[in-house]
Amino acid sequence: MVAPWDRRTPAEQSRLESAALSRWLSAVRAAAPFHAPRAAGIDDRLLTDRRGLQRLTPTRERDLLADAQAGASAVLRPNEAQVKATADDGVIAAIARAIRRDGAAGKRDAIVQAYRPVQLHRGGVGGDLLIASSRTDLDRLHRAGARAAAVLGLRDDDVVVSAVPAGPTLAHLGVVHLAAGAGLTAMHARGAGDDLDAVALAAGLLPTTILVVPSQEAVDLARVLGELRIGLRGLRTIVTVGPPPLPDERERVAAAFGDLGADVRVRALWGPSAGRALWAECAEGEHGLHTYPDLEVLEVLDPLTGAPASGDGDLTVTSVGWHGTAHVRFQTGAWVDPLATDACPGCGRTVPRIVGDVAPHAWELPVAIDGRRQGTVDLRGVGAVVAATPWVRAWRAELQGPDQRVPRDRLVVELAGEARGDLGDLEGRIEVAAGLAPQLTTGIPVAEVERGIEEAGGVLADRR
Repeated sequence: MVAPWDRRTPAEQSRLESAALSRWLSAVRAAAPFHAPRAAGIDDRLLTDRRGLQRLTPTRERDLLADAQAGASAVLRPNEAQVKATADDGVIAAIARAIRRDGAAGKRDAIVQAYRPVQLHRGGVGGDLLIASSRTDLDRLHRAGARAAAVLGLRDDDVVVSAVPAGPTLAHLGVVHLAAGAGLTAMHARGAGDDLDAVALAAGLLPTTILVVPSQEAVDLARVLGELRIGLRGLRTIVTVGPPPLPDERERVAAAFGDLGADVRVRALWGPSAGRALWAECAEGEHGLHTYPDLEVLEVLDPLTGAPASGDGDLTVTSVGWHGTAHVRFQTGAWVDPLATDACPGCGRTVPRIVGDVAPHAWELPVAIDGRRQGTVDLRGVGAVVAATPWVRAWRAELQGPDQRVPRDRLVVELAGEARGDLGDLEGRIEVAAGLAPQLTTGIPVAEVERGIEEAGGVLADRR
């Protein structure tokens, strides 16, 4: 008998993960135009577990956007033969039922329901990456939402009011799926352009017990409730949407609502913007965001090399079993500490947890391209190119602001080693990978580069 999703042993999780990866990676390889060439030359028999997954090159937002507008080539588009060969048992069973009921038309409709995108949200650093979900994926999103509600300790009689602005974002849609999946009474009270007054007034119309609010606006919402003299006697939990707040921030939120007479706990709800579902902190304490190991494989990678990190690094997601957009070792750009894999000391759940500080888009920074245009530089791209350049013995990169000679932000890259080959080619590859043409300096002594790294506090630095 299989244990519940949040109580499995590491051995059980590993076994189920391998079973899911084996079929799903075959589907992605066959039916996602972006991923097919990246897996070329790798035997399908090797892509059956986490070790096999790690044979595949990590991907970044810039890779997806360079391949197709809005990352569309990462969406699964299987034909009937590919569906038959790679779909999971649930999809195959649904297709069989449809054939018995409606024949060929039923089969076509069942495949469409399983794979055609019916929901899109904007993700990535600038919202340019569209994340697609099929009708079948919506069932998974509701399941993930119900899990988040359970982790947060929400009850059947809770009434939820959300201050997350409406829009095609994971933050808004994730809260919608949370309430719908858990079967909770909910009002998503903040339309486009609405301020917090609209949320406060909506909360006053209901016996509100749960307020969901963007992290940076939680204290402001308490202030507005006070100014409008709206009392929420049953209020018991503030769910902040965003990376887990620091202890002093959490205390300020609790104190602000305490001044209104509400004794609340403050818990976080967050997921990378290009992800599929939101993760929650448990009701029992501040022990990290609880993830869903049967719906995703998480890794923490070195942002410079893409290799597994020995400590903190780049949160990387593989969206196992999802249709729509397929993320295979997608580097989210969120800086995190190593995943906690022991049982949660608060609730006892055995799922991987994201503990400590979380910094979304830590290596993706806005830059001034010229006097009129803004863009984004991905500093991880420098590392990806330099790591594949054999003659480089040491390196560092930093962003510098405009000066009298160059009226834009500059990406300065210092390389130790005897340059070989065409430096123009190296510059071009860095520009493609990072999004900004670099100023290369070569032949610098290793000791000088290492001294610069120590002074800047890392290989990558923003000196603007």
